[in-house]
Amino acid sequence: MSTTAHITRRGALLVATLIALLFASAAPAHASYGWPVKPFHRQHAVRGFFGDPRIAGNDEAHGTFHFGIDVVAANNTPVYSPRDGIAGSNSRHRDVVLVSQGGGNSLEFWHVIPAVRPGARVFAYRTVVGYVEKPWNHVHFSETVDGVYVNPLRPGALEPYRDRTKPVIHGIYFERDGRAAGARIDGTIDIVAEAWDTTPLPVGAPWDGKPVTPARVEWRLEGPHVSVALSWHVAADFEGALPSVPFASVYAPWTRQNHPWKSGGRGRYRFFLARGLDTRTLANGSYRVAVRVTDTRGNATVASRPLVVANAV
Repeated sequence: MSTTAHITRRGALLVATLIALLFASAAPAHASYGWPVKPFHRQHAVRGFFGDPRIAGNDEAHGTFHFGIDVVAANNTPVYSPRDGIAGSNSRHRDVVLVSQGGGNSLEFWHVIPAVRPGARVFAYRTVVGYVEKPWNHVHFSETVDGVYVNPLRPGALEPYRDRTKPVIHGIYFERDGRAAGARIDGTIDIVAEAWDTTPLPVGAPWDGKPVTPARVEWRLEGPHVSVALSWHVAADFEGALPSVPFASVYAPWTRQNHPWKSGGRGRYRFFLARGLDTRTLANGSYRVAVRVTDTRGNATVASRPLVVANAV
């Protein structure tokens, strides 16, 4: 082998090694990442959760699921991408910056004044992608995996994130067309739970003390007429990906989203546990409807309510 060929081969090996090291040092798309505002590695307050109801007016049937989280930040705060990627834009919304890692995986930053051009290289924690736009006082932060929105607060994603609070179950209701059906049931009913979670860090006015959605809502029927307690049925699941079911199949009538005004601005989160349950499929007698509500860190609350099935013979 000639000296020139030997040098050429060594150079190729060196280049290959550098490329391998570069890709090895880059965090994979599924790895955890820091916060989009400084300090990057300290938990920030979040005033809107993944899956929260978003309703235009009072038309619950045409609501949508909140597809990210709202990280509290003052207007004009610099917003950074916690991952490397290529900047993009949203043709329908001028106040959105996208950062793509390829393969359908990307981060989205809404309610910002863009500071990067589409196609620009973005470096994690170094590139300012935008500034929080007035009057929002937060950045809406979203993540997609293979083109599907996923919960940034799921374990192994946005870190650090700690939550020691427990969700609240306000009530369990038996209804027909959104109206109370009583506790002695004959025929078909809907079972609804009103529940919410609380933010792990305090949120300032005017959003203080307002609910956020739990990550998971489940229910089951218990009682002597059930030989073995039925397994938990999932009524709402925001732990991982955004549900692909209609909004009105998860949130029941009289659901309200949060609003900034103090009077009447508190949201109301009502979840369908069962729709059109025909009690004629059950033996007459006493049961209990148990509900379990959980957040992304496994904090759970369980409650139950008696149900008396009294079908006419």
